[in-house]
Amino acid sequence: MNKYVEKPNVLLLYPKTGLDFGSTVAPPHSLLAVAAPLLSNSYKVKILDQRTETISDQDLRDCISSDLLCVGISSMTGTQIRYALQLAERIRSLTDGKVPIVWGGPHPTVMPQQTIMHPDVDIIILGEGDTSFLELIQAIESKKGLKHINGILFKEGKQVIATEARDLLDMDTLLPTPWELIDIEKYIHIDMYVKGRNRVMDIGQTSRGCPFKCGFCSSATIRKRRWRPMSVKKSLSLIIENVERFKLDGFWLRDDEFYIDGKRAHEICLEMIRYKLDVSFYTSGTRVDVFSKATDEQLRVLRKAGAHTLKFGAESGSQRILDLMTKGIKVEQTLEVNRRCKKFGFQPAFALMIGYPTETFEDINKTIDLAFTLKKENPQAQIETMATYTALPGTPSFDFAVQNGLKPPQSLEKWTDWIFDDFDFQGERIPWFNKRDRITIGNISYMSILSNAIINITGSIGNPILRAVTVSLARIGSLYFSWRLKTKKYRNLPELALIRFLRRKFFYNQ
Repeated sequence: MNKYVEKPNVLLLYPKTGLDFGSTVAPPHSLLAVAAPLLSNSYKVKILDQRTETISDQDLRDCISSDLLCVGISSMTGTQIRYALQLAERIRSLTDGKVPIVWGGPHPTVMPQQTIMHPDVDIIILGEGDTSFLELIQAIESKKGLKHINGILFKEGKQVIATEARDLLDMDTLLPTPWELIDIEKYIHIDMYVKGRNRVMDIGQTSRGCPFKCGFCSSATIRKRRWRPMSVKKSLSLIIENVERFKLDGFWLRDDEFYIDGKRAHEICLEMIRYKLDVSFYTSGTRVDVFSKATDEQLRVLRKAGAHTLKFGAESGSQRILDLMTKGIKVEQTLEVNRRCKKFGFQPAFALMIGYPTETFEDINKTIDLAFTLKKENPQAQIETMATYTALPGTPSFDFAVQNGLKPPQSLEKWTDWIFDDFDFQGERIPWFNKRDRITIGNISYMSILSNAIINITGSIGNPILRAVTVSLARIGSLYFSWRLKTKKYRNLPELALIRFLRRKFFYNQ
């Protein structure tokens, strides 16, 4: 149990996500962000993260007192909702319904009206909650009404009330991350990407939002297609202070698009070099068209500053599908960026996707071929997965998926499985394929993980003996499944049945 603040005014819960393993477990940044203003206003806050600790009823009871003003729960679409609902039900029972339960996060933001109808949801924070949540807590404490608080949805008797939208935040007004609320060592890992470093952590964002309009991404809805950076000075403070405080030799930046302003990124990197930080870092948001515009000098500085792994959204090897996604890039740009990464010593990590509405196996084979071409031309290239497309609410292509037969869940509970797992062949998520083809697409997704990402994932296990054993096994599986994937032998794989079963048991407790 979290050792900090035994009797809080505000209890914040981060449920399991269903894929909480090694360096995939980042700090609960959404909760830390809303906690910072509360602490600056003298509220006592406690965070419990279900990914890193078991949350028992006794743990919850220990947080309940007459001083508890509310319980906040963060949730994304999919498996995390399942665990969020379980936690909310337990809170409701333990408090006899006397403590309001506040939901925030991507799913409540894009599906607020449906979410608020659940009996274990009292209030929803829409979008960024840094300011809204503080005002909500102050209103609850003073027993004032909530209608004056922008950016929330709440129940008043049988009526649901939505207040005015709240403006997006100025990033330079953000308070320092209150790391003291969590056990930081649980989030420092041997990383799956940043090789040769032992203390790597996701330190957060130096910018929020993205101006592009990729059909599968909800950022456009949540962030209104606005990219908002911190100043160079504040960004450097975030990086340097966290590296020094936690003795990190590597870090992640979780910006949707760190490099969109090339001049700003260049200045940050120059200052990191002047400061002589001995770090390697990974950035989770990089577009191939943006990267293509960088000069050779900018890339040399970026590499010298410690940029190690750059994640690119390549998405598809089929130009038809890229255009349908409104991705705004060309397949040739992905190939050229891969070559530039090799030239300047970056490790590119490419995200790919299959199963988009109207996609054919001819399109899918082009994506498989692209993956192997990238590896051939640059052996350091990483292929994350060929993830199965999941139509998420709030994304530009959601209506297109509905036009192609998708039937969205009609209650909050039904969204709990809305992350494609191919042990469920009912066709709820990609109904534009028949059952046989859905199984095949699931096979390809699993094979891509087992031939590529699994070595990185097992390499981030903390225990050195377990890490050595699992990496060795992963390498054997990688050779086999890589061969099958490259030769398009992706149908009729009974050996995947055990892997599916183990994944379901390990990650989903089913």
